Amino acid sequence: MQEVRWSSARAAQKGVENVLDYKKPAFWIVCFALVVAITASVCLISNPRTDGEPDLKPDLKNEELTIINQTAQKKINEIKNSAIPNFAEIYNNTAEIAINFDSNGMYRSLKAIDIKDGKIISDILTMIGESQIITDESKINHMSGMASRNNSLILVASDGSKKEIKFAFDDPAFAIGYLEIDKNKYDPGFSFFRYLKDFTEYRQFDTNIDNQVEELFGKYNWTVDYRVNSSNETLPSDLKHEAGEYPVKIYWAYNNELSKNIGLNYSDYLGEKVQVDIYRLREPLPEYMSPRMNARGIVLKYDNKIVGAYIDTGRHDCFACSLDRKSLKEITNKEWDNWISDYINYNNELEIKLAEMKPEDVIKQYYDAMDSHDQKMMFACMTRQNICNYLAMNMDNNQLMNKDFNDAYVDGVQNVKSSKLINLRQSSNNPKDTVEYAAIIYFKFKKEITSNNGIQTRFIILKKESDKSGWRIQSEGTGP
Repeated sequence: MQEVRWSSARAAQKGVENVLDYKKPAFWIVCFALVVAITASVCLISNPRTDGEPDLKPDLKNEELTIINQTAQKKINEIKNSAIPNFAEIYNNTAEIAINFDSNGMYRSLKAIDIKDGKIISDILTMIGESQIITDESKINHMSGMASRNNSLILVASDGSKKEIKFAFDDPAFAIGYLEIDKNKYDPGFSFFRYLKDFTEYRQFDTNIDNQVEELFGKYNWTVDYRVNSSNETLPSDLKHEAGEYPVKIYWAYNNELSKNIGLNYSDYLGEKVQVDIYRLREPLPEYMSPRMNARGIVLKYDNKIVGAYIDTGRHDCFACSLDRKSLKEITNKEWDNWISDYINYNNELEIKLAEMKPEDVIKQYYDAMDSHDQKMMFACMTRQNICNYLAMNMDNNQLMNKDFNDAYVDGVQNVKSSKLINLRQSSNNPKDTVEYAAIIYFKFKKEITSNNGIQTRFIILKKESDKSGWRIQSEGTGP
């Protein structure tokens, strides 16, 4: 186990003690008050007096003092033995924290998560210590059906003493939660619950963070919690995307724009093998990206030198923002369609062929390619923005991105046995700069996972992402 970093923990100790001992006098204050009360009582018994009359016994005898001390010590021992474990002692000596998620909730398949890393223990206790007591429970009393309840933290001291803290939290869209400590409820901020929830996602928690990484993210007010994963990746030799290619080049082109905004340009390392580290960040994504909240810090190194860094969101949508929280549009002053045109190889033969097709022809080509299992042609019929969804859709959050198109969906194109276009009808209600069609398809699947074999309707929206590329499929759905 790594050495416990208690400097930050001790800085928050007073806050933790205040939270966990809310409106509860310190143990020794109670004892002192008890001694005073007992002494006063015995003195009154030993020295009865009448107003105006002198004390009969101005001094207590030794045996009377002994009785006082014995009585006081007996009461102190009774209080001490019946009291709950002293949390300040547990806090200073916490050797382990067990996270137990509700056995009937969405994480019921998980066993208790045992945390023994000193930095993580310190982080958890520090966030607890910064909690504020909840005086208005109206919000937490109306948590949604997605809320995770009946969870608990078990703090275990080195001597085996334990302290249980119950907690509940809602879906990130609602972003509320609470700790329950000794029948009082506290709000540690929703980042605390995201912190705990991420232990269900990540498989390793390397808290040995390179100083240059901490300094880089700290400069932009990001807290690096731990490293999630590290891998060696070979950057593409160029960033011009070919029709039908998996969008790895677009991934690196997009994120290099974010990286360049903080002065790190990895264009000089195209074609080279770089080390890519993924870090879990404490702070949420910028408000304009709501309801997405979780941020991953990505760092590229070449010969142990940082050559690139940016923020991504992990699963479902890997594109996020620069370290200084700027979007692609803010950085380049371009919308996606204008930006992507600089990263398309318009001399590609397939690109030229598709650019000459009408929308109906593109749809027919798309389903023909699906039927013949020609994935390159099928994905070439889609906009670049559309195929970029495959980079992170349903991705394992421990990975940088999905490796290919087939990783994104268990019921994706690889599950299609055949697809026959029966009818195609254009909609009269087309969104701006797009055209929409209703396509009737006869599908056969290798496995009936989310759809059954037979006739189904698909609604297809096409747009010209770039004038030179012509019409491409922007989306395909089961409803208009």
